[in-house]
Amino acid sequence: MKRVGILCPSDTELAPLLAHIPSPRTIRKAMLTFYLGTLEGVDVVAVYSGVCKVNAAVAAQILVDAFSASAIFVVGTAGGMAEDVQLFDTVISRQAVYHDVADDILTEYHPWMPTSFFPADAKLLALAEVYGQIAPFPIRFGTIATGEAFIADEGRAEICQKFAPLCVDMETASVA
Repeated sequence: MKRVGILCPSDTELAPLLAHIPSPRTIRKAMLTFYLGTLEGVDVVAVYSGVCKVNAAVAAQILVDAFSASAIFVVGTAGGMAEDVQLFDTVISRQAVYHDVADDILTEYHPWMPTSFFPADAKLLALAEVYGQIAPFPIRFGTIATGEAFIADEGRAEICQKFAPLCVDMETASVA
C-alpha cells in the first residue's frame, strides 16, 4: 500500500488523528487542506472534507488523483440504525449504499453497476476482521447507508427495511 487517505467530514473528527501525525506537511487544493505525514509507519494524507456527498466525493477524488491514495478510510460520526448499535461503537463497512438514490440510477445507467451496493476492499476488510478479533473494543461490520439528510425518525424504518444498515452517514458511499 503506497499511501492511505483519511477523510474526515469535520475538523473535530480530524483533530485527534492529526495529533498522531508528527509534523504533517500541508498542501491546499480546491479549498481543502491536506495533511501529509506518517502514522504508525504508514504514509498518510488526511483531509477535513466537509459534510455531505459532494464534499466527500471531491476530497476523495483529490486524494486519488493528486496524492495517489491507494486506499481511503472515512473516519467520523454516524447515526446508529440497527437496534443493537450503541453510542461509540466502531463500525466498519462491508458495503456502502445510497439510501436516497434510486437503485436503477446506478445499475441501469452509467456506471452500470451490477448492484447499487459498493463493496469494501476485500483485502482491507479481511485485515480489519482479523484486528476485530483482538481489538480492545467491539468492532461491528456491516452496511453503511449514505444520504444527504440527517435521519432521526422520518424515513428510518424504510431505510432499515430496505438496506439493513448498521449506521447512516452523509459521506461513505460517495467515497466508495
